[in-house]
Amino acid sequence: MSVYENAQNFWEHFSSRQPEIEQALTSRDYPGLVRALEPVQESAMNLTGCGFFVEDAADQFEMTFDPGPNKTSQYLARYFTDLCPAEILKKWIVNPVLMPLSQKAVEAQVQIRDHVYTLMDFHVFYTVDQKAQTFQTRVYCPGYSLIDNEENKKEMSMYLLELAIGQTLYEAYIGSVDFVNEPPKEAVDFCGLVDFYEAIMTVVERDHWKTYKSPLEIYSVYQPFQDFAHDSLRKDMKIIFTTHPLLAEETLGSGSDVLLDLKAKEGEYGYIYYANPFNGKDDALLRQELSRQLDKTMSELHAGQVVGGAMGKSYSYIDWIVYDRTKFLKAFEQLRRKLDDKVELHYQPFGITGQDQGTQVTQVPEEDNSAKE
Repeated sequence: MSVYENAQNFWEHFSSRQPEIEQALTSRDYPGLVRALEPVQESAMNLTGCGFFVEDAADQFEMTFDPGPNKTSQYLARYFTDLCPAEILKKWIVNPVLMPLSQKAVEAQVQIRDHVYTLMDFHVFYTVDQKAQTFQTRVYCPGYSLIDNEENKKEMSMYLLELAIGQTLYEAYIGSVDFVNEPPKEAVDFCGLVDFYEAIMTVVERDHWKTYKSPLEIYSVYQPFQDFAHDSLRKDMKIIFTTHPLLAEETLGSGSDVLLDLKAKEGEYGYIYYANPFNGKDDALLRQELSRQLDKTMSELHAGQVVGGAMGKSYSYIDWIVYDRTKFLKAFEQLRRKLDDKVELHYQPFGITGQDQGTQVTQVPEEDNSAKE
C-alpha cells in the first residue's frame, strides 16, 4: 500500500457514505450524522492522523481535516484534499486545515463550575512584535478565576485561540499564548476572541507582513553546530531550511518518532543529494532550481513533495515526503538520467543508516529567503 492508495480508498469510503451524510446535514439529523460520519472519521484518523468534521455551509457542504500542529498530518491532509474527486468537489468545500471560526468553533463550549462559556465570552489582549511579525497574546474569560490549575487555563486558551483564528494564522503569527484571570490594568490592545482574526489581518495587510495560505508555506531556517567541518553525507550541512522542524531535528539526532509516524501511514521521508559542482553561491541557485523542477514533476504525479533542504560543504540536499515510493523511484530514475549531464543525483530514505545522526542544531533568528524553495 501507499499514501496514494490510502487516499483513493478514503474517498471511495466517503462516497459510499456521502448521501447519508448530506441527508443528515440537510435535515439537521445530528444523531444520524454521527452514525454516518463515525467510520469516515475513524478512517481519516487512521490514514492521516487528522480529526475530521463536516458542516452545512451557506451554499455548499463543507468538510475539514483537522491535523493540529502535526506537520506529517498537515502534509497528508493537503495530499488527500488534492486528490478529492471532482464529483465530490461539485457539492463540497474541502479544507486541509482548521479554518477560522468554523462551525466547530461556533459550537465550542467550556463548562467552568456551573456556568457554560462560548467563544463569545472570551477576549484576547495582545501586543504586536513588528520585527518578528507576531502577536503576543493573553486570553481572558470571566470564569478563569475559578480554575486553580494554571496549565489547564493555558491549554484552554491555546485551543480556543486556534479555533478562533484557524491553524494557518495560529502558526504564522502567534508568538506566545498565555491567560489572565482579570483584564490587565495597563493600556493594551484587546478584542473579543471571535474578532481576533480580523484584528490580525488588519495588521498583516496594513504593515505588509508576509502572508501564508497554508502552514506548510512557513519555513524555519537552521544552522548546525559543529566542532569541525565535516565532508560526509548530512554532516557537512551549513544551513538547513524546512517546513518540518521536528523532522530536521530528529534526523540530526537519534529520534525516529516522525519517521515511524509516516511509515505507519504508508509514506516515507527521504532526501535527494548530489555533490556541489561550483563551490560557490551558484550551488544555492542550482539547488533552488532543481528543487522547483523536481517538486513540480513529483507533485503532478502525486508521488512526493519537497519539504525542505540544505546546503552543505560538499553536498546539496532536497528533502521529501514520499507518498508513493514506486512512482517516486520510477520518476526519480527518469529525472536522474535526464539531468546526468548537470549533476549526479542520488536518493536516500531518512533513518536507514547512521550517517545523518549526531549533529546539534540551532534556529537562525532571521530567515534567509534566498535559500527557500
